[in-house]
Amino acid sequence: MKILMITNTMIPEFQEDLWIAESFRNDGHTVDFSGMEFDESLDSKYDIFLKRNYWDTDSANFEVGKTSYSSIYRIKTKNMPRINFDGKFDGSGTKHYLAELYDNGMPVIPTVVNCKDLCKLPASKTYLLKPHNGYDGFGILECGRDEVAMKWNENFVIQPKLCFTSEVQFYYVGNDFHNALEYSPSKLSDHTKVKPYQFSPHEFEIAQSFADLSPNHMGVQRIDFIKTENGLLLLEIEDASPYLNLVDVDATKRQKFIDAYKAMVYSHNTLSK
Repeated sequence: MKILMITNTMIPEFQEDLWIAESFRNDGHTVDFSGMEFDESLDSKYDIFLKRNYWDTDSANFEVGKTSYSSIYRIKTKNMPRINFDGKFDGSGTKHYLAELYDNGMPVIPTVVNCKDLCKLPASKTYLLKPHNGYDGFGILECGRDEVAMKWNENFVIQPKLCFTSEVQFYYVGNDFHNALEYSPSKLSDHTKVKPYQFSPHEFEIAQSFADLSPNHMGVQRIDFIKTENGLLLLEIEDASPYLNLVDVDATKRQKFIDAYKAMVYSHNTLSK
């Protein structure tokens, strides 16, 4: 099988995709790498396309509002065998789903998509305007209540700035849970500590309920939460090209995850023919 893995080869996080590629190659397959844009002539040269961790860690390259890539659209239009191209949530290029889940009473960071709905949010001294295509904190604007209407536009959702003790991430292959990690005090801190997360049965049910919002999801999912004094609140459902933090788990768990990922790829490629 010939595999094209769409990822960012210029960032340290590329290491986990090297591990994944090596495992495919050990099974006798060909794996090549590409960025998010590639020539149409490559479309016919590969049996399956895997969208992986293409994010850029240089904030200077982040552009609010940029969500479309012609190569990704082309592969979907041609209905080529693909993994993580069809996410319903962050994979859709918008964070409107957070507001919809919040309106439905689910444990989500309070979110609205229009400054006219600010009254639906808990009162806060500071609000965050988060870009729909944001990640790693890039593009977030902080402002007081009186500033929201001046700074908001349709590229942003609005949330109150909340206090939390850590960030918790649950990792899935399809809808099958594999592991959870806790980052204290947060993923973006210069002094982050990471450890396996000892979740309660209730917390597992919450995470699984979000993973199951995409039945038969074809790809990997990372369900991210902030941990507050009142429990877990959903930060995002990363179903587009989630970084899996495989460097933060032991070798046995890492290989178990990679094996499950490969099995999903093999199964999808067989069914697509």
